[in-house]
Amino acid sequence: MAEQEIIVKKKSQFRDVLHRFLKNKAAVISLFFILLLIICAIFPEQIAPYSYSQQNYSETFISPCLAHPFGTDNYGRDILSRVIYGTRISIGIGLVAVALSCVFGIVIGAAAGFYGSTTDNIIMRIIDIMLAIPSILLMMAIVTALGNGAVNLTIAIAISSVPGYARIVRASVMTEKELEYIEAARSSGATDLKIIMRHILPNCLAPIIVQATMSIATAILSIASLSFVGLGISPPTPEWGSMLNDAQSFMRDHWFVVTFPGLMIMLTVFAFNLLGDGLRDALDPKLKT
Repeated sequence: MAEQEIIVKKKSQFRDVLHRFLKNKAAVISLFFILLLIICAIFPEQIAPYSYSQQNYSETFISPCLAHPFGTDNYGRDILSRVIYGTRISIGIGLVAVALSCVFGIVIGAAAGFYGSTTDNIIMRIIDIMLAIPSILLMMAIVTALGNGAVNLTIAIAISSVPGYARIVRASVMTEKELEYIEAARSSGATDLKIIMRHILPNCLAPIIVQATMSIATAILSIASLSFVGLGISPPTPEWGSMLNDAQSFMRDHWFVVTFPGLMIMLTVFAFNLLGDGLRDALDPKLKT
């Protein structure tokens, strides 16, 4: 009977969260835009009208038209196709990097918040040192040391994002561990790991989800920034930042070579930020009406 009541309560909470989220039209539109990007990232070969590496020197710098809606670059490559293929790099690396940083940040933050004392001091001083270094500088140092490439870029973004998760999880865990239901779990003989995994972390998911959504936007911007300065994805692999880097010499005479890759970066980051705002509002119980 008690289990049925818990299930009903969880379903009711989920419906409330979903209802509040659907009321935010900007967040819903952003979600659909992000789903479209994910589809492009999974099926670029089926969606892109041309191959991203197909060159045609007789069609260089063609302005946007029916055959090439985004125009062509200095090698005659279709910009729309390269933007679509670039979605796989930006979204893929962003999601993997955020997943890695989220896992490590949760582990570190949960350990610091739950055990406190010396463990907390050691972990948080390391986190403070990492936060003292500008994230873009830290990522540049890591990529420079490891070398260019998608894997090394993912590692650099993941490491630089860990402190944010660690601080959020630590604060949430420190609040939750003082509540009465944790004392009840301890008195029943539950281990520390069981208390953290089954009782504390499920109640800390809301801020973690919001942070993850926002972090994807930051990760995509970091990927583009590092690729723009030559420390990310190397040509000819299409990536929005590297496309901007390749096109900066021609932007005065051919506006479209930089406009569309830059617009994709802006819209994607904007969509993830709006989605994060919508999730934060939906998951905040104080906004329940």
